[in-house]
Amino acid sequence: MKNGEINETYRLEADIPTLKLIIDRGGIPIIAGHMGRPGGKYVEEFSTKQLKPFFDKELGAGNYELLENLRFDPREEENSAEFAKELIQKTGAQIYVNESFTTAHRAHTSTTQLPKLLPAYAGLRLLEEVRVLGGLLKNPKRPLVMIAGGAKLATKKPVIKKLLTIADEVLVGGRIGMEWNEEKPANLHVPVDYVDDFDIGKETINQFAEIVSTAKTIIWAGPMGKYEDEKYIVGTELLAEEVIASDAYTVVGGGDIIAALRDLELLDLFGYVSVGGGAMLDFLERGNLPALEVLGYNPK
Repeated sequence: MKNGEINETYRLEADIPTLKLIIDRGGIPIIAGHMGRPGGKYVEEFSTKQLKPFFDKELGAGNYELLENLRFDPREEENSAEFAKELIQKTGAQIYVNESFTTAHRAHTSTTQLPKLLPAYAGLRLLEEVRVLGGLLKNPKRPLVMIAGGAKLATKKPVIKKLLTIADEVLVGGRIGMEWNEEKPANLHVPVDYVDDFDIGKETINQFAEIVSTAKTIIWAGPMGKYEDEKYIVGTELLAEEVIASDAYTVVGGGDIIAALRDLELLDLFGYVSVGGGAMLDFLERGNLPALEVLGYNPK
């Protein structure tokens, strides 16, 4: 959300086929989810009430129920079984469907407790994500190049370190690349120049482009700079053009990079768009996720 308006609808749109299927089969979907990080209390700007016009348009008013942001209750992130029981009692829910690959890497009440208490199923998009990304894990065409950007160094750095053992080359931009301050292996590439500390510079783009040109599989999570400002979206745009022009199978994922590529009208040119950023990287690194495990997923 930005200024009370939905600025990126791709991940919401990905849920619609499953929701429509439930409605077509005579069910009433009860939509529950997260927005932002309100810290376990009510914050108006993170209220899911703002999503009602979108769902009314896509599903029809009265065909669904929309719960308030589950993160307004601190027990959601505490993975509380008690909170799960309360949600079932409050809503009268009879079946659980997980259609949130975006949060599948988090062991929260809505992802790992609710499915223990109800007959539980994976949504259509969740199944697709696992099929596509699981296939990449088993037999990717090489060279495999992974690109990581964005601002969440603390959460992405440990994953990136492990991905270095999977990928042939790893390119790191955004705030993560700027703050990478330790010795790096030969297949990890960080920016060598910047634009006002908010975007990667020309030399970095050239170096990254050369690596990308040799790839057969490219997986990308996170923008190269502060994409919200058009002055600092250039690195993301030029690198995206190189990725698209390559002979590689291309996968991109995560809310920020999806929003950036949509603004640039380049998103539809990627081979597959994953709704998950952190979840996508975690899945590629681990081969499974907490929300998938509780549904019985076993890649072996």
